[in-house]
Amino acid sequence: MSANLIQLSVSPGGMPKLAVAEAMVSAEGLAGDWQRNRKYHGGPDRAVCVFSVELYDWLRERGIDLAPGSVGENFTTQGIDLLSLSQGNRLRVGDCLIEITKIRVPCKNLDQWHPDLAKAMNEPGRSGWVARVLESAVVRPGDLIELLQM
Repeated sequence: MSANLIQLSVSPGGMPKLAVAEAMVSAEGLAGDWQRNRKYHGGPDRAVCVFSVELYDWLRERGIDLAPGSVGENFTTQGIDLLSLSQGNRLRVGDCLIEITKIRVPCKNLDQWHPDLAKAMNEPGRSGWVARVLESAVVRPGDLIELLQM
């Protein structure tokens, strides 16, 4: 099964992030995207936030039913096991190249969607990732995702 970008999401600040048809992704993040608290969100090492359809399915099994973009991710993926990724892994998303920098740390603002959401996402590997952009490009839903071997 191939891995794909299912949804590309941006917001002028806050959650949810909403789907867009395409966006330029660069070291500054996605065009049209901004974070309210730049101390903890955004910046060159957190330019892109990645979450997956599989993690949304896992949350749904726990009674937390959310749409892509709800937890503030920019890239909603399908077919790549985010639980198996680690810092330093590189992903080619269409023509864009990102490098995983850190586990995404869920904040209490997620609890606006469900009182147990931040707690559920704090389980190891369930929070998604943040990444820096190594090669800028326009990205679109449907783009293939490839885990590059180091």
